[in-house]
Amino acid sequence: MKKSKKKKFPSPAPWLYYPAAAIVSLFMRIRYRVTVDKSGVRDIKGPALVLANHLSDQDHFFAAMALLPHRPTFVMSAHFMTKRFLRPILRPLHVITKRMFDSDAGTVLNIMRAVRDGRIVVLFPEGRLTWTAHSMRITEGTADLVKKLKADVYRLTPTGAALTFPKWGRGSRRGRIRIETEKLLTADEVKAMSKDDIYTLISDKLRHDDEAACRGIRFSCRDTTAGLDGILYKCPVCGSEGTLTVGGDRIFCSACSLDAVLSRDYTMSGTPFSTVNEWYAWQYSQLDTDVPLESDFSVASPDGRGNIVRGAGRAHCTLDRERFTFDGEIFGQPLAFEVPAADIPAVPITVSKRFDIYHDKTLLQLTPLPDPRVTVRWAIYFDRLTDERIGTRGK
Repeated sequence: MKKSKKKKFPSPAPWLYYPAAAIVSLFMRIRYRVTVDKSGVRDIKGPALVLANHLSDQDHFFAAMALLPHRPTFVMSAHFMTKRFLRPILRPLHVITKRMFDSDAGTVLNIMRAVRDGRIVVLFPEGRLTWTAHSMRITEGTADLVKKLKADVYRLTPTGAALTFPKWGRGSRRGRIRIETEKLLTADEVKAMSKDDIYTLISDKLRHDDEAACRGIRFSCRDTTAGLDGILYKCPVCGSEGTLTVGGDRIFCSACSLDAVLSRDYTMSGTPFSTVNEWYAWQYSQLDTDVPLESDFSVASPDGRGNIVRGAGRAHCTLDRERFTFDGEIFGQPLAFEVPAADIPAVPITVSKRFDIYHDKTLLQLTPLPDPRVTVRWAIYFDRLTDERIGTRGK
């Protein structure tokens, strides 16, 4: 009796992948002046791991452009599968889903299986999309995963993407995007290196500042500042918080005379800072983690069919140096829990709307009330606690 062959990890369906990639590639090249440097992936073949900067919500498309004619396997946030209109698209693409910043052994096993079966896997090791134009810390498990896979490792960076599609912005801008690629490690080099050395190399190679990389390039749009008050909330002149308003390329403070301008080359005038990144970094350093955060929240969560439901519940949450607490109800049922703050190293956010956490493997999207713009303060608080716990390694 013949032994049955082990089923291989499936490739994205060609009938969907190739037409979609071709259309997206043409659109991106024409509309956003995207160019691709394929020199770093010219020799790529499976099994391989591609580590990509997560600078915009279009990064999966940029990776597909750079890797054509290959059909890579993408690792994506599990929250995409809670959107009913996306599931029919993602399923034939055979993406690997990941619960962000939550223990998820199944994701690692699926990545290992895909690489074992000769797939090219695309992973965003920052674990979330940056809301500034600067890369974020590489997640701690990245080096361990690279060691387990024992495959060639590549880098992919869509320079200009964070400024073209700013996460805080309302609408896109038109400037210039260049997708850069590089071979980082061979499988033999991975085997010979320590996890610490791999982590340091990956962190150094993926550290990226889009404002610095695109200095002098203009990004055309109707209003450069629309949405910027979703990540900037502290006035650098008088120190007031929650007093900033934006519009017409300008940033104002209602508590003082601040009247700043954000130009189309992303340089600033009228403030002590020359860029958004500098302002955000100062603001980040000013948050006092000895002062707890607390707020009421509207809660979204998946229903029994896996579809995200806005307004599924309400809660009162607090965060201090020791713990995050949740006290509320979901779908009419009471829910209360607390989690050590160290168990939530970071949170993904939708600027001016919500941040995501998981409880018992269930997604909870929390919208602060009455002002969702304070979402970024919760994200900064989690990040600052992680800085204190493990230092700035990987930032």
